Amino acid sequence: MNSFSKLALSAALGASALVGLHGSALALTTINGSVCRVNGDSGTAGLQSYATGVTNMTAGVLGVICPIVRTIPAPPGKTYDVWVDGHTGTGPGFCSLYSVRDLDGSPIIAQRKEFNGPFHEKFTLPAVYVPTWSSQAMFCALAPKGKIYDIEPVQ
Repeated sequence: MNSFSKLALSAALGASALVGLHGSALALTTINGSVCRVNGDSGTAGLQSYATGVTNMTAGVLGVICPIVRTIPAPPGKTYDVWVDGHTGTGPGFCSLYSVRDLDGSPIIAQRKEFNGPFHEKFTLPAVYVPTWSSQAMFCALAPKGKIYDIEPVQ
């Protein structure tokens, strides 16, 4: 192989790497739990934000809603996966992944999972329920001292 051929091959491989022709790897966009807020009455006191996430400091169960940042459309025929990490606190709790139509705000689908204690759980929706014009959120019911550390959509 002569010098020109080697240079051309190197340039082609470099350009394809920049453009991403070798396929894409899954990426995590980790969302710190500190962006979560009280569901409904945002004036409700008791949800404390820290660098490690949010904690329910009330004496009762607190509903918390967390936005999910989706940077690309869900791939057709695949699934849309979201991990949530936390601790239910002094009692049981649950989280639900919601997908909502942007055009009218109506829920498309939800998946609910119940926990008791620490959790690192994956939620999965078929891509058909995560259309381009939709948004996603995680709703969690946390007992006293319950925490949400982070949320990670797999993209």
